[in-house]
Amino acid sequence: MIDIRDDLNEITSILYKVFETPSYKRDYDVAFGKIAKILTRYGMIENPRNLRFRFTLCMQDFFDSIPQDQWRIKDTSFIKQSEEFAITKFKEWIVEQIT
Repeated sequence: MIDIRDDLNEITSILYKVFETPSYKRDYDVAFGKIAKILTRYGMIENPRNLRFRFTLCMQDFFDSIPQDQWRIKDTSFIKQSEEFAITKFKEWIVEQIT
């Protein structure tokens, strides 16, 4: 039986796979479509583009927490940190919506 932890792990996996792909080849619509399908199990009917926008807001939270002159957008570890932060915030948002 699938539970929320398994689904959150699957969502995490989907997002990490997207970020492993070179940016010009990423298919966010497919990724967030998969996530939307998972969320229907919990009564969350979400448009994949709305989920993508929600994720973007989560990433924006990361950048808002750091003064712009300290952004290191050419540093891969900094970008990875922003992605991980956004994934965590996105999962927290999902949990809030289904509980």
